[in-house]
Amino acid sequence: MSPDLTRALHDAVDTGPDDSPFDVTSLTGRIRRRRTVRAGVRGGVAVGAVGAVALGAVYVGGRDPLSVLPAARADAGPGTCGSDIGLLPTADPGRVGLLPSTDGSWYMEDPSAVPPQGSHLGTLLGRAMNPVLVRELSPGARDAAVAELVRSANETLAAAEERRAAVMADPPDAVPLTAGQVDALDRGVEVARQQLEAAESSERISGTGDELDSQILITHDGTVVASDADPSPDPGYSWLSSPDRSVVSGLTSTELTTCATDGHPGGVPLPAGEYSVYVSYADAGARTVAGPWSLTLLDMPPAPTGFPEGFPVDDVPLIGGRLVSVTPMAGSSGEGWSVVIAADGDDAAKAAVRLLGDDWSTYPALAPPPGITFPVAGWEVGVTASTSEDGEQTVVYSILPD
Repeated sequence: MSPDLTRALHDAVDTGPDDSPFDVTSLTGRIRRRRTVRAGVRGGVAVGAVGAVALGAVYVGGRDPLSVLPAARADAGPGTCGSDIGLLPTADPGRVGLLPSTDGSWYMEDPSAVPPQGSHLGTLLGRAMNPVLVRELSPGARDAAVAELVRSANETLAAAEERRAAVMADPPDAVPLTAGQVDALDRGVEVARQQLEAAESSERISGTGDELDSQILITHDGTVVASDADPSPDPGYSWLSSPDRSVVSGLTSTELTTCATDGHPGGVPLPAGEYSVYVSYADAGARTVAGPWSLTLLDMPPAPTGFPEGFPVDDVPLIGGRLVSVTPMAGSSGEGWSVVIAADGDDAAKAAVRLLGDDWSTYPALAPPPGITFPVAGWEVGVTASTSEDGEQTVVYSILPD
């Protein structure tokens, strides 16, 4: 099975006919956190992406950056903003876990095991986090998903058999079918039959909904300072199972901005520092918590300087860091530039994309796929994560006229 989530879903259906039981485009598009992003969090691209503007304003006057964090409140309910994470009972390990979001390589590890607590979820420049939520699948949810998969596969098989019978009985224009056309009809039926056999036995299953009603909680010094808790869950939240159907995995989306307390609306990007991440979920009618996992947030460094004359400094927003090189390059539309910037942070390429203000700003992986470009002020901008010869993390831009 392909390690990439999109390819993994395609692998489940690519051998089938066009009317396969999955709509891969809509399914992969829904594999995001069921929580909606609160209004106001994404007000400005630069602020929402890296917090540079908002945090810079907070720092003025010598105030401690951590002073923007919600204060601990003795009266806060368990799991709410400003509460002590210790108020939630600790879950038994092994039922819920988190993995850092990268390029889907987590599929290549043990896909049937919930990841252990205590691992590091990444060092981030941006203020958005997309860890993979892994949880056990209850027998009831598994049986329901299998039943739906089998039902859909049966429909596909019936449609393939019906189509074959209809065409064989009444060939188009009364012209006898060729041997190749008959073989194609037979293959369609056989592929549908194989899909049904896989659905009944060993195929990965997918589904929507989170039976644990899980939430991501971010803490600093034991106090909840950010979360993705939202009273309006998205029914399109999707997950994909391990091959043995024992655990399921789905991408989450948490804006790393302060949560709201009475009198304080929140929405301020979290300052740089060390944080702990927990998963709160429903267990036998009560909330419990798994974790912690660690998370490191970095300050965005100043924008690089020293670009040659003619470079579109005012048109293309670049990530902060050290300018390694800037080289003229030619494209089909004219002269452009190749730029390499050294920038720490596992998500440096993702943060660079978010600065461009494109619709891909919510892309969960830490770097866009190769070949993707973004239109910015008359330029086509490509962004790639790379590593220099001495091991330094870099972001590589290709900037060509639109």
